[in-house]
Amino acid sequence: MGLLFAAIATALRLTWVLLVPSRPVGDFALYLESAAYLLEHGAFDSEFIYMPGYVLLLAAVQALGGGVLCAKLVGVVLSGAAAWPVFGIATRLFDRRAGVIAATLYTLWPAGIAVASVTGTDMPTAALLITATYLLVCLGDQRPWRAAVLFGLVLGLAATVRAVAVPLAALAVFYWLAAGARLPAALARTAAGCAVAALVLLPWGIRNQRVYGEFFLTDSHGGHTALVGSNPNSDGVYTRSLNQIFWKGTGYKLFDPPHRASDRAAYQLARSWAAFEPAFALGLVVAKADRLLTLERPLLYWPVYRQGVLPDGARAWFDAHRGDLERLVDGCWYFLVAAAAIGFVVALSRRHWRALALTLIPLALTALYASFFSEVRYHLAIAIFIFPFAGLALRTLIDGPGELFAGRLNRRDRRRLARELLGSLAVVILIFVGWPRLVSAGAAIRDRHRWAATVCTVGDRSQVCSWRAATPPPSPVRGVWNGVGLRPRADSEVAAVTALPLAAGQYRITATIDSALPSIEPSVDVTLRTGSNAVAEVALPAPAGAPAASVDAIVDHPGGLLEFRFAAAPIPGRPTSDFPSVWLSDLAVRVKD
Repeated sequence: MGLLFAAIATALRLTWVLLVPSRPVGDFALYLESAAYLLEHGAFDSEFIYMPGYVLLLAAVQALGGGVLCAKLVGVVLSGAAAWPVFGIATRLFDRRAGVIAATLYTLWPAGIAVASVTGTDMPTAALLITATYLLVCLGDQRPWRAAVLFGLVLGLAATVRAVAVPLAALAVFYWLAAGARLPAALARTAAGCAVAALVLLPWGIRNQRVYGEFFLTDSHGGHTALVGSNPNSDGVYTRSLNQIFWKGTGYKLFDPPHRASDRAAYQLARSWAAFEPAFALGLVVAKADRLLTLERPLLYWPVYRQGVLPDGARAWFDAHRGDLERLVDGCWYFLVAAAAIGFVVALSRRHWRALALTLIPLALTALYASFFSEVRYHLAIAIFIFPFAGLALRTLIDGPGELFAGRLNRRDRRRLARELLGSLAVVILIFVGWPRLVSAGAAIRDRHRWAATVCTVGDRSQVCSWRAATPPPSPVRGVWNGVGLRPRADSEVAAVTALPLAAGQYRITATIDSALPSIEPSVDVTLRTGSNAVAEVALPAPAGAPAASVDAIVDHPGGLLEFRFAAAPIPGRPTSDFPSVWLSDLAVRVKD
């Protein structure tokens, strides 16, 4: 039965690929280019900082004479074949009917079909993760050591495609404990799985030792993705201005050689950003979780709606039906989430501890992506784990009322069914009411504590300056790579501050102030501090009433912190939403000649 579902799922995805002739662009084209380079030169190019597994597959396809269509078939076959482990997990943990329903839902999953035409790593990773989990569940009872070894083997293969799979091997200990193993046995089997996964990655580690002079089993851009995900100027979304901040602030270019040093510098900068305003960092985690889990319609962007992906004729049809397609994709996702939540309640009620232990894998993936960086396509490896629970939920909703009305349930079973139905209703309401409120709360936290990271010049070098609001919330501060902006208010002054530790001396301070409205009167003040004590306050001259003004002043500094305060006076009578921003850019502090 699992093979039948795999065949149907593969056929549906192949049909989509043939009917929707999308072109690989962006990262997806990069994988194909990297495979071609590997095939021609026998080594990865100097810019390659990703895991090798998917590129090796594409290189094998190209070596056999396959083109883009054949490359897409890698994803088609892997994503289609994943219907088998979905069926197997639900059948083993629950029953055959739950397995049939789970596999049917996966086979007809609209978003899963749509991304089959994308030459990316997300769906292959999801397929390998669910297959590794199936081997754990299928063989765990009778052949636990074989299950542990095969789990580690397939998880290691998944890690060669996406490094995020590396730490998941350790989660097997919870499955073994839920299956009734004693702690020493659970730890030993988990260690065996981790060792096998490490052996799979060993050639990659040796290659890294040869290329970088150090042994590691992951990719070389984890710090860069953490930096993108912690960017306060964009709420954790990639922007090209981040390249300027990173390059001018650290001397390295994003994703460019030297890879390891650049990656470490990016990670250190990301950590400093998170520590600068922890509340904002927390709100940013919520934003990344929202981006990862709330909607599936953005998944249509890569195979259909990204510029240049489809020929004009095919794109016209999808444009004409975009609203309906997006509602279909989102509606199916909401249905799956609700069903999975009900399945979780039923599994908890019936003490399916092994099934509940498996939820740690998607939860860990969610935590990792929300902490570092997230895009909606990353959720494919998370979503695939909800189908067994959705199958259990629908089987319970179909069979439970029928058995109740037929009088086949005893008193204990009737109470259990009532408990499950009420608990399911409560959890579904909690998710669909609570999640939007959590997202709104995260946005409110970011609005209260928003700050800006900009490039400023200190002495003869550039560095990153961090500006926080110096007025009551919501924060008026916005940032771009070379400047900090303020959103003036109708009733009070707004301001932002940053501080630079400087040695004693005489400094020349220059900056540019830009305003869209001449009526705004910005000001720049400097406070000289030694430790926490203010020594002096200096108002830097800036001509008022002009769209652009230059700041140019000399300050005698006794040594310690030099604190800048950039402020904009209120503009009475104008609605807040219409306020233009006032910008302070190109701040430079140099020793006076």
